[in-house]
Amino acid sequence: MADMPIIQNLKRDEYVFELKPWQSIHKTITKPMVTGAGPAEIKESALSMGFAHITAPDILGSPTHIHPFDQWIYLIGAEDFSEFDADIEFTLGDKIIHINYPCYIFIPKGVKHCPLNIKRVGKPFVFIDASITQEASVRPDTVASTNRPTYQALNNED
Repeated sequence: MADMPIIQNLKRDEYVFELKPWQSIHKTITKPMVTGAGPAEIKESALSMGFAHITAPDILGSPTHIHPFDQWIYLIGAEDFSEFDADIEFTLGDKIIHINYPCYIFIPKGVKHCPLNIKRVGKPFVFIDASITQEASVRPDTVASTNRPTYQALNNED
């Protein structure tokens, strides 16, 4: 993830950050993305969320990996949240889930997941990635640092 763009939101108040757009590492995601970086911006905040506007097929989140924190993925219509016109395959655990409806996916910490294989996009949709650090997880194991951990690839690739 060394080529990941740096997210530089603008601090407006103690607990208010203006979201500054940044460019995705995926060439098919052409519209600017926004991300609330959670504890990197507000020490007391454990929630990190990223938003992307998807307009073309792509494979996101590859290789299959695990996190030491819970994660939520939302897939919703871009203009009307309930209108979803895309075909997606998502690996969760040992299953491939076929998605052609608006949804959210809960990924418990330690569960292998991805890729998110966007096979067809009939209408643009919004992809939201949300996670909570280990300390604030709904199932904490230990209290560790407040830094958001990186994922652990399962096929020994970076």
